[in-house]
Parts: sequence; C-alpha cells; structure tokens
Amino acid sequence: MERNEQISVTEEFVKQNLKGYDSGHDWWHIERVRKLALYINDAEELADPFIVEVTALLHDTADSKFAGDNIENGYSMIRDFMDKNGMSEIKDRVLNAIKNIPFSNNRKAGLIDDPLLLTVQDADRLDAIGAIGIARAFNYAGFRNNPIYFPGEESGNTGRSTIGHFNDKLLKLKNLMNTCTGRKIAEERYEILEKFLEQFYSEWYFIKDK
Repeated sequence: MERNEQISVTEEFVKQNLKGYDSGHDWWHIERVRKLALYINDAEELADPFIVEVTALLHDTADSKFAGDNIENGYSMIRDFMDKNGMSEIKDRVLNAIKNIPFSNNRKAGLIDDPLLLTVQDADRLDAIGAIGIARAFNYAGFRNNPIYFPGEESGNTGRSTIGHFNDKLLKLKNLMNTCTGRKIAEERYEILEKFLEQFYSEWYFIKDK
C-alpha cells in the first residue's frame, strides 16, 4: 500500500472512531493538529512527515477522557489497524508518541525525547490555547456539564470549573512547548487567553473604569 493510500485509510479509521467525542475533539481538531504538526516539522526538519501525519491523525483514538478504563483497548485497536495496513514498522514509535502526548499523563512511558512526540505534542497543545482553545474549553465543559466559574476559586476555593481549567492547564502550556516554532505560535495564542480572562473577570465582577 502506498503512503497516500495509508493516509486515506487512516483518515477514515479516525473519523469512525471519533464518534461520541465532543466537537472540541472531533475530526476538525484532528485536522488542525495535523496541519500544525506538519508546519512545525517542516520548519524544524525533525521527523519523517509521513509518520508525523499518521501520529497526528491517530493521537486521540485512545483518548482517556473518552476511553476511560478501556484505553488499552484503544491502543490495541491502533496496533491492529496499523498491522493490517502495512504500518507495522512504525507502529511502536507512533504508539509511544500517542501515549506520551497528553498533558495529564504523568506516567511517561518509552522514549520521551523522540522528535516525533515533541512535534505532535506541541501541535496538540497549541490547539488548546488561543481563540480555538477558549472555544474548545467551553465546548467540553458544556459536554460534561461543568460550571463556568466558581467566584474566588483562584484564591483557593475548591471546585472544578472551566475558568479553573485555564489556571490548571491552559495558561501553563506556553512554557511547556518543545520546539522553537511551537513556542513562537504559543506566545501569540497565550496573549489571547490573557485578554479573554481579563475581560471575563471584568464582566463577572462588573468592574468598570472610573
């Protein structure tokens, strides 16, 4: 099977397996991450573009937010798919990257300084900040019926909210970029997060300039 055919069958496989995900983790998220990963890789010449593209396409197939305790089944499904479609040689490297991409994965496994992982991880994190990141955060919160904000939570009040997610994760991503290209894009998107939060607090507490 030629590489372009492998990309096509991977696209179809991913589209079928994203059913049930919220629209912040849908095909268009995958497409944005693919474009970002290929852009970063082209700028920095880190890995084979084909394996970057395959990894970007498959990176959410076993997402723990949706797979839960069945995440190993997701990994097995990826292995079987890649074996059946002539990608056995790159299977282990792709799976290693996928397992280590998530921000929530504190149990790193395998080779974590692989340029493939660093490239796709940056792309995935970039899609979590900026205007798109804000839209995705509130979309997922609605999907899970999470509250928008707990007043005063930034001062120590407990509770899970979407604004809390900004502080717990999104605002940290700029400093977690692996590549020069990723860091440059993150700087621009981080400013959008800051401006949004400033306006959000101003409206929530009805702060008016005197």
